[in-house]
Amino acid sequence: MGELLRAFGAMIPLTITAIPYALLGWPLLAAHRRRRQADRFSASATAAVDMTLVLTCFLVLCLVTMPVTGGQGSRLNLEPGTDLRLALSDGANLWQVLGNVLMLSPLGALLPLRSRRLRSLGRIALGALAVSVLVEGTQYLIQAGRVTSADDILLNTLGAVAGAALSKRLWHRLDVRPPVKIPMQVRRVCDAPVRLRVVPRSVWNEHHSGIAHPQRR
Repeated sequence: MGELLRAFGAMIPLTITAIPYALLGWPLLAAHRRRRQADRFSASATAAVDMTLVLTCFLVLCLVTMPVTGGQGSRLNLEPGTDLRLALSDGANLWQVLGNVLMLSPLGALLPLRSRRLRSLGRIALGALAVSVLVEGTQYLIQAGRVTSADDILLNTLGAVAGAALSKRLWHRLDVRPPVKIPMQVRRVCDAPVRLRVVPRSVWNEHHSGIAHPQRR
């Protein structure tokens, strides 16, 4: 637990501080979208997803750039399986493995809800792999005192794919249907004033009697 707090302890107060701002921005964004969308549920749901994505990206960025207390520069470990073997033999490293799995899982779960191009587990895996490589490379370049590991990249990608798989049934629930466009000619016909003509009863009876009993020649 001490190793976990040393690596991620600074994120706890930062997360507690950032969550109220996300909760405040959610109804404001939802109210703004209700002006353009007739479906209130869709406006609120998409606003919640977007605010959660912003919050997750902010926390991941802070985690990448925040130096570890007592760290003496970044270390590079490109041999797959090394961190996993240490995690199985040490409980402290097991918490770090769990943190790497959960780091990109919210992005994998939420991005397909907002982007139709990402509604594929393969695309989510490729995107998460690219993001994880960028994160690990940034950690190594800024010397934040963390370990840049090939296992971290694999665990981040696995977590994103797992999050996408869990939210797969909800991918089409938040699709905003575009408004139906009515052709201009139909609008003119619908908007044209209706004029009623009063017909005398004698003319009405004469007309219909002629139709009912046509004259024989």
